[in-house]
Amino acid sequence: MVNSAEYSVNSACVNKQQSISCASILDDNEFWRAVEECIAISEPFLRILREVADGKPAIGFIYELMTKAKESIRTYYIMDEGKCKTFLDIVDKGWHNQLHTSLHSAGAFLNPCIQYNPEVKFLAAIKEDFFNVLEKLLPTPELRHNITNQILLFQRATGMFGCNLAKEARDTVAPGEWWEQYGDSAPVLQKAAIRILSQVCSTPTFDKQWSTFQQIHSEKRNKIDKDSLNDLVYINYNLKLGRPRSKAFDLDPIQLDDIDMTSEWVEEIETPSPTQWLDRFGSYDVSDLNTRQFSTAFFGANDFGL
Repeated sequence: MVNSAEYSVNSACVNKQQSISCASILDDNEFWRAVEECIAISEPFLRILREVADGKPAIGFIYELMTKAKESIRTYYIMDEGKCKTFLDIVDKGWHNQLHTSLHSAGAFLNPCIQYNPEVKFLAAIKEDFFNVLEKLLPTPELRHNITNQILLFQRATGMFGCNLAKEARDTVAPGEWWEQYGDSAPVLQKAAIRILSQVCSTPTFDKQWSTFQQIHSEKRNKIDKDSLNDLVYINYNLKLGRPRSKAFDLDPIQLDDIDMTSEWVEEIETPSPTQWLDRFGSYDVSDLNTRQFSTAFFGANDFGL
């Protein structure tokens, strides 16, 4: 652009020092290598945001999406272990300290397309989170009666879980819908699973406005104690969260196999892309969850108190 004849002739800024400095940066190959690196490490997580931002119940897919994103970073830095570790440590820190909740683990455990994947073996920490969620949803021994047997029915694909229709729908039906249709062999677990797997992971779906928080915590209310203010915020946001529930959600599942974290963000149809250097990753095989390093503030608190 800055080297074109049109820019040299028509631009009034061509001889200004700022323009010369900008042109020098744009002509620097090191600058474009840095741009490529920024895209390589941010694009996979932008893809996750895009997948969860459309209002689909995505709580059961977050672990797998994060795994794919981290695998793409490992692929990009396959020859630079130091940089790879640096960026993955940043991702893990944000995930574990700010974004992760037990619901993400429970969603992965209850998602049939992950639970019945022969290449997947759940870490003990994921099971522990799942059991913690169940204890919150089923707080009394009476509610938890026979829950262990129901979990085993699900894991072993027995009863309605093992019918041909249920098997064929594991990867084609949204997890919450799958449980509603085929989870009757485990009624208590079915109710909990539907409640968990129906959660979305993006606040834009609910048109969350921070002005509510600002209005409630204004100077005019400074005589109200902190707990009362927090209660007001809690009530207002839950009212907003409850309004869209009367609307029908698009229950098509997120197709994990169709999400390529390594493809170009923008795909040209007719003419070659001038940024072909973005096509930088090879394919990879999905590995055992025991070997995966699970480490986006679109995951937050929920009505389960987790």
